[in-house]
Parts: sequence; structure tokens; C-alpha cells
Amino acid sequence: MKKISRIEPALPVLAGRKKVAAYARVSRDTERLMNSVSAQISYYSAFIQGNPEWEYAGVYADCGISGTGTARRGEFLRMLADCEAGKINIILTKSISRFARNTVDLLETVRHLKSLGIEVRFEKEHINSLSEDGELMLSLLASFAQEESRSISENVKWGVRKRFQSGEIGTANKHILGYRYDEDEKKYVIIPEEAETVRRIFAMYLEGRSLREIAGELNAAGLSTVKGCKFSEGSLNVMIRNEAYAGDIRRQKCFMEDPITKNKVPNKGQLPQYYMADCHEAILDRATWEKVQAEMGRRAGLVNPTYPFTGKMKCGICGQPFTRKKGTVRGKTYVHWICRSKKETGMSCTSVNFSEEELERISARTLGMDEFDGAVFEKTVLGMAVLPDGDIEFRLAGGEMKVWKNLHLDPPRHIATVTGCFQGKIRCAACGNTYHRVNGAGKWVYWYCIGKKRKNVECHNPNYTDYKLRQVSAYMMGLEEFDEAEFEKQIEEITAFPDGSLEFHFKEGRVERWQRA
Repeated sequence: MKKISRIEPALPVLAGRKKVAAYARVSRDTERLMNSVSAQISYYSAFIQGNPEWEYAGVYADCGISGTGTARRGEFLRMLADCEAGKINIILTKSISRFARNTVDLLETVRHLKSLGIEVRFEKEHINSLSEDGELMLSLLASFAQEESRSISENVKWGVRKRFQSGEIGTANKHILGYRYDEDEKKYVIIPEEAETVRRIFAMYLEGRSLREIAGELNAAGLSTVKGCKFSEGSLNVMIRNEAYAGDIRRQKCFMEDPITKNKVPNKGQLPQYYMADCHEAILDRATWEKVQAEMGRRAGLVNPTYPFTGKMKCGICGQPFTRKKGTVRGKTYVHWICRSKKETGMSCTSVNFSEEELERISARTLGMDEFDGAVFEKTVLGMAVLPDGDIEFRLAGGEMKVWKNLHLDPPRHIATVTGCFQGKIRCAACGNTYHRVNGAGKWVYWYCIGKKRKNVECHNPNYTDYKLRQVSAYMMGLEEFDEAEFEKQIEEITAFPDGSLEFHFKEGRVERWQRA
């Protein structure tokens, strides 16, 4: 008989206890949530210390801080520093949303910890960051957490805007010189001593004093801002624009562009604003307030004159704004708008330039105006982007987008074209004769009304280069490039008018008119 002996497995030899920490976070500093984070700290402390294979490395907790970023989370950053110092091997956390609501931050942090050999365990989702499918699951679930944060933000903003619409002041800027904010009455109440300083500032400005002079005099008198700081040009500039001193409040001057990045931007028409007049007692009478605003506009115009296109146009190639350039050639003044990088040393850009007169025509035609109106333009157009192909994209108030197509009709150089299909197809609206082709100086080929050469006929209709006719025809037919066969198939006749416009008669019976902006 063979004798079989059972061999018991040897007990594992621990290389050393793992240093384990936990992370907790609540986004608001309320009593209920503070109790929640205290419970988490107690739970994790007991849980880690109750495992003989673990060494307690502490619990890190951030209170009243959003999880959409990491910059303001002091305890989170301290935990990462301890990880890099080798003080932690494992991090425990309740869920992905407690660790981070920003997908990018989450994955970057987990990958960094993974490179250090540190494991993160998410209890609710049962995910281990060092497992094979850990990162995939984290990506999916973190995206849900991020979208949840975005949804919460939109709901909160919706509620705030509803309060604006109903006339409720809501959250106010409580740091305004001359006022204190009464929480019970929900309005500003005048502080007499500070109000005298406010009136003094506005009076000095109307006397013609500069903001620098006013700041110097106030500081010399020992006066300070509402936060106890010295006055500066910047603080005074903000102050004299504040409608609160006239008894009014404007809401939604700025808004949070993205709930994840928390980037706040000025509201230049992207969202509605809400103006509430006579909300509280005014420090200034309305006439004085309006005089100051008018004086500010007058001074700004002297220092840096603005035009309808100022600050509206951006280059779609390099992102720089377009700037106004004025020059004189042979006694004639020309005004163009060009990408600013073309004026900067060491920078270059291939974007298209536009004359101011051309921009006005383009804008008028795009907006449906008979002639350009600067006031209507400034109110209607939020921004313009000059695209790489020379087209102009108009961003209008209300979110609508319109694009003006640049046909590049007058390039300094272009390939010479000779098009036979135009023969007999172009008729003059002035004298009724047809257009004929002629070879001009060099390689230029153009079409002119034959009536100009006939006796007893007086015609001043414009000529058209062959290249221009091809560009316009392709645009009217909806083609990227001109095609003679397609022209023969679609176009019955073109009528040329004295103002330079062209009327296309399609064989299907449709008639469309083109006029250059």
C-alpha cells in the first residue's frame, strides 16, 4: 500500500504591512454634511486600524469644496504629496464622485498614483485602480459623475434666473462702499459716512479729475475701500460704473461658462440680463449718475476711439483680434481691418484683409439692412470670425449664426481662365446687347457689352473678368469649383445690370440675383 501524506500550505510571510489612508469630501459646509464627513472619518479610521495587515496612514477630508477641480482641495493635495513621499500604499474612498467629478482630473490623478504603485479603491463602485479593467470603468463612471455635476449646476442657474425674472434680488455683492446689505430686508442700506466718500468721488470725476488723481487724494486723506485697501485707478473705475449708487441693480453681468472649469466670463449678450430699477435708496441722484456715465464715454473716446468692428472680429487662423489700419497712398486715405499678428514683430498670419467700406457692405447684406447702421450692428452682432478660407462667420444675439461666403473676386494674381460657355449667355440689362470676350493686357480675359462698340448705342454697363464670372456662377450653382458642363446644364441666361449685379435664369425656371457686398 502506498502511503499518501497531506502537506499543509505554508503561511504567507508578510513583506510588511500596507500603509492605508482614506479620502472623504463634501461639497457644502452644512451641519448635515459635516456630520456625514465626521462619520466617514470615524468609519475609515476604525476600518483601517482593524485590519492587522494594514498600517493606519490617516484620513484626509475636504469640507465645503467642489469636486470639479483639485486646486482648492487642500487635504487632497496633501494626500498626493504624502503618496509621493512614500507614506501611502492604498487609498480608500467612498465613491468616484467623492474623489473627483472631473473626468480629466480623476484619470490623471489615478494614473499618476498607479505609476507610483499606489492603489485606489472605490467602495461604492467596487473598482480597484490597479486591476485590468479599472481604468475603463473609471472613465465611464467618472463621465457620469461629471455630467451629474453639470446637471446640478444648470438646475441651480435655472433657479437663480427665475428669481431674477420675478424681481427677487437674490444673492448680492455685499462689499460695496457706501452700503451694507441687510439680510432681513434683502436690500442695501446706506452707511452715511461712507456715502459721503462716494459722493466726493463722483463729484471730483465730474470736475475733470483723473482716476489716478482721485485715488491719490483719497489715500492721502486716510480713506480706504470697503475691504480696507488703498484706492487705485482700477477699483475706482469699477466703482463709478456701479449702477447700485443710482438705486438700481443689474443681474447676470457675468456667468459661469463651464461648471467644471468654474471659468467666469463677462456676459456680452450670450445670456439675458435683468435690470431692476429703484431697488434701494440711491446715494446719487439719477442726473449725476448719468452725467458720470456720459463723461466716462467721452474720455474713453478721446483716449481710444472705438468703431463698430472694434473688439468684434477674431482671426480664425491664429486667434488674434482684427485691428483697424489707416494709411494714405498718393493722397488718398484707405482704411482696412487686418489681423493684429500682422503688425506684431516676429508674428505672421495669412488671413484675409478687408477694407472698412467692404466690411460695412458685407455686414449690411448679411443682416438684411439696406445700408450699414453701426448702432443696429453693435446691438445685433456679438462677434465675427474671419475663417481660414476668407469667409466671415457672424455670431448674432440669440445664438443664431450666419456665414458670408468670400468668393475672392479680386485676388492680386489668379490663374488665367478662358471660358467658352459664357458666349451668347450674358445679356446687358441697359442696352439689350450680349457680352463678348476680349483678351486684355497680359493674361487678363474679360467680358464686355458689345453695345459699347456699336453706333447710336450708349452703354456704360460694367465689364467682368472671366475669372469673376466663373467664381460667381459656381457659387450660384452651389458648386465648389466652376464646371462648364454643369453651367450648360443649369443656366439659360445671365442678365448684367448697371450696378454690377448679375441675374441668373435657371433652365428649371428659377431666377436668382447676385450682388456683391
